[in-house]
Amino acid sequence: MMAEFTSIGVGGPVDFVLRPSSVDALAGIIPALRAAGFRPRVIGGGANLIAGEGPFREPVILTRGIKHGPIIEGHRARAGCGLSVKKLVTQCVEKGLTGLEFAEGIPGTVGGTVFMNAGSYGGQMADVVREVLLVDAAGHLVTRKVGPTDFSYRRSPFTSAETIVEAVFDLAPGDPQTMRETLRSIASRRLASQPPGERSAGCVFKNPKGDSAGRIVDAAGLKGLAVGGASVSTVHGNFIVNRGDATSTDVLELIAQVKSRVAAATGVALEEEVILWTGDPS
Repeated sequence: MMAEFTSIGVGGPVDFVLRPSSVDALAGIIPALRAAGFRPRVIGGGANLIAGEGPFREPVILTRGIKHGPIIEGHRARAGCGLSVKKLVTQCVEKGLTGLEFAEGIPGTVGGTVFMNAGSYGGQMADVVREVLLVDAAGHLVTRKVGPTDFSYRRSPFTSAETIVEAVFDLAPGDPQTMRETLRSIASRRLASQPPGERSAGCVFKNPKGDSAGRIVDAAGLKGLAVGGASVSTVHGNFIVNRGDATSTDVLELIAQVKSRVAAATGVALEEEVILWTGDPS
């Protein structure tokens, strides 16, 4: 079940799951599957993914086994797409490299956070990612240099036909003790403002320019709104939590209701930040 591979814990049956453990294996699998007529889907930590009821007939590739690094090269850190962001941040801090502290507490893996240009607390991946190794649409393993202007809010220059397998982060020397204090401060703020210990897909909606999606949902009186086993968090309006028995249908219906009610109350058209997967035709 896709529910096994997503942080919110919903998603229907999937026929084939592949778990490559190296860059070379991933680079070989994708073009081979495409040549055989398959359209593989790729998933990292599943932290910002809501999978539908399925069924998912096409192969799903889990990249979590490609977790080398971070390999420190001067002031740069190289990491595999399946490495957890938490480990990346912690080890860079211990090595005295600053620039990734904003990512403290961001769930998921390197590949997914770079692909969606994840960010928080004044920073985003675009600030530090300078090189990406990927499997391109033609199935070739290529290196692409990138800079901040190649990204936009929660969007990277990479397409769904491309698969990130490694990223290089450009950092700066810093004092480990000062950075550890920053991490503790961010962790404390997250604990106070986000639903602790509950299954979710992170922030569901993008923040409208100059505003906060969570504030808008709260102002519309939608905290606690529930459909089946899914509910809008009472702690943070931009989180939908699985209360233990939520289904994909529950979550997707709740998202639709929140968007409709917010639009009716405020005129704001919320846009999903999470990635939505539907099933494949039989």
